[in-house]
Amino acid sequence: MSSTQITVSIQLSPTQAEAYLAWVVRQYELAMTEVWYSDRYRKVPEGMRGPAVLRDHPYIAGLNRTARELRKQVRA
Repeated sequence: MSSTQITVSIQLSPTQAEAYLAWVVRQYELAMTEVWYSDRYRKVPEGMRGPAVLRDHPYIAGLNRTARELRKQVRA
């Protein structure tokens, strides 16, 4: 895998951005819930569980970053 970063730029109306943010956050919540209590992470201390999940599941980390960036733009 390449270490090159990928940047995606889109233009959304404020209504679209807020709706997309709500959808991304919901997908993130569902994905985290799916793995949070799995046997793989059951014995990982809570303070370290989130980072471990994000490290092991790149799509969840991507949802997290997308939500953070959308929140910045929506609040601007």
